[in-house]
Amino acid sequence: MKTKKSKKIQIEFDYDHLAVLTTALEVFSRLRSGQVDMAMSEAYWDRLIDWNEREAIHRHVRYVMFPSLPERRYDGHGGFYDQYNNEYDESGSIIKESEEWKKKKTFPNLDHPNSSFGVGNTKEMREGTIAWEIKKVIEQYLHYERNDGYRRICDVSGDGVMKFSDVEPPQILDSINGYWKPQKEFRIPQRYQEKVSKAIKNKEYNQAWDLVYKAFEKNPLPKGNMSSIQEVSGSYYVIIEKPYKLNEKEY
Repeated sequence: MKTKKSKKIQIEFDYDHLAVLTTALEVFSRLRSGQVDMAMSEAYWDRLIDWNEREAIHRHVRYVMFPSLPERRYDGHGGFYDQYNNEYDESGSIIKESEEWKKKKTFPNLDHPNSSFGVGNTKEMREGTIAWEIKKVIEQYLHYERNDGYRRICDVSGDGVMKFSDVEPPQILDSINGYWKPQKEFRIPQRYQEKVSKAIKNKEYNQAWDLVYKAFEKNPLPKGNMSSIQEVSGSYYVIIEKPYKLNEKEY
């Protein structure tokens, strides 16, 4: 899918705003998907809602916004009817549509009580997919913040965006390093700085990595998606993308 180019703007948020933003985006995305009950749980997390009351609201909203197809039933007297009061002939075919069904048949259809649209269904989700993508960007940032820059393997909040819409996902600005990335920097010990610098400048990259492994032999570096040696403000660092601690195993 081709990404749509659009005008860039910057909005400054306080860190405490982010949890509110992710909740609001989650609620909107779930409402667009048809997951009304889950949207209510997110929006009203601080209230104990009776299950029957929540289910009643869930079913009513879905009846209005995500109508199922007409459920034709036999009336026991040679005729048929459905929940929308359409008129049927003797063969069971609709011969006159009710005003309610004329309106609702243009809406997205969800027949099964537990069915919903996935975020990849951009036709029906529309802005709900974009809301989900924005949420995933913020959610990933918060994941690394609360885990000291590390990724927890068993927590999907650190995964980031799986892009479905044609809108470029937002990026978070870091006041020091520009755009934030899910990575962690480890400064190479001072006694190895000059040797690593020389190896890098001579394009002896294997030697540079041998020096790094030796430098961190007693305190091994974490694993991650990708590692690189980079010069930052005159010092060399090992930059690890999506790092996770060695004592955390894949699930």
